[in-house]
Amino acid sequence: MPEGPEIRRAADRVQQQIGEREIDAAWFAFPQLAEQAASLVGARVTRVDTWGKAMLIRLSDRRALYSHNQLHGARKQHDADQPLDTKRTLHVRLTAQGRSASLYSASDISLWQKDNLAQHSFLSRLSPSSNA
Repeated sequence: MPEGPEIRRAADRVQQQIGEREIDAAWFAFPQLAEQAASLVGARVTRVDTWGKAMLIRLSDRRALYSHNQLHGARKQHDADQPLDTKRTLHVRLTAQGRSASLYSASDISLWQKDNLAQHSFLSRLSPSSNA
């Protein structure tokens, strides 16, 4: 299971890949998120940070994409036109300026308004964070 330092390093890699860039395309495996994918296009990734073992991809429209890798989740960065050859199941892909950040095999993924993050069931159990 990934621990805090591994999640922080993964967040840094996602930040380097798509941070400060506008989202050109978003894809989600889960229907409730897939309905919202088009609404992410045009939003800028302002920051990628962590809150405990959770990763938050913060957007310019005051939303955050929450994810927790659980036991099997893996994040991969790649060129948008060169998807990865993997046996893992793709759950999220965000593409910005020809660069993609993909999340495989994790199922704890949700989109939140920034002001409501502290109400998330996992985040609310952690001590207060300046990340909220």
